Amino acid sequence: MIIAIANQKGGVAKTTTAHNLSAALAGTGANVLAVDLDSQASMTISMGKEPEDFDFTVCDILKKNPEPVKNCIYKLSDGYSLIPSIIDLATLEMELMARTARETVLARQLNKIKNNYDYIIIDCPPQLSILTLNALAVAERVLIPCRTDYLSYRGLEQLKTTIQDIKDLVNPDIEIMGVIATFFEVVSKDQKEMLETMKAEYDVIGIIKKTVEAVKGVYDGKSVVERNPRSEIGQEYIKIAEYIRKRSV
Repeated sequence: MIIAIANQKGGVAKTTTAHNLSAALAGTGANVLAVDLDSQASMTISMGKEPEDFDFTVCDILKKNPEPVKNCIYKLSDGYSLIPSIIDLATLEMELMARTARETVLARQLNKIKNNYDYIIIDCPPQLSILTLNALAVAERVLIPCRTDYLSYRGLEQLKTTIQDIKDLVNPDIEIMGVIATFFEVVSKDQKEMLETMKAEYDVIGIIKKTVEAVKGVYDGKSVVERNPRSEIGQEYIKIAEYIRKRSV
């Protein structure tokens, strides 16, 4: 199953979610490939890697004359691999706009190796760019991390419309698997009300509370699931991973 972690807004714990779910799914014995599709290379760095240290990155499979995708995959541990990103992706994104069938460049590459993995998790950039459209064009499911505030909630409708357009025109298999409420503050009345509003409109499959625990692992290259699986956030991501497994059977 190919899953895009997408939201056009930044700062919603998108990369944290992609990293933790990749680790949680790999921890169940699944074979997982994480794809960093953000030019900031946030997931690559969060996994303790330096983008410049790789011979090939996601850029190389998106070029007009692409590198074989297998050369861009790096094994991190048993059942857990990464296609890293690099800042050059920002320049390549401009070039993609002039390509024929530009929305399906990534799909043409990932479809060659998707049967080698139980899950491919794509960390999308924080905007509805051509890169995000490429992720949606190949994904079977979309998970949407969303802060429990009004502006973030309003953005959900725009993303939902974009996904429906992709479904109608490019990828009939795509579906929204659910929304993950992030940075939730239990003591905030407004956020509690917004969470209830989100639950009424969308399938909220997880709630990640606001805490410093989620970002600690950035400095040591480990997700919360890997570093402290018994923590509240670790347990929540493990629960979401189990939900994904049940939905993919």
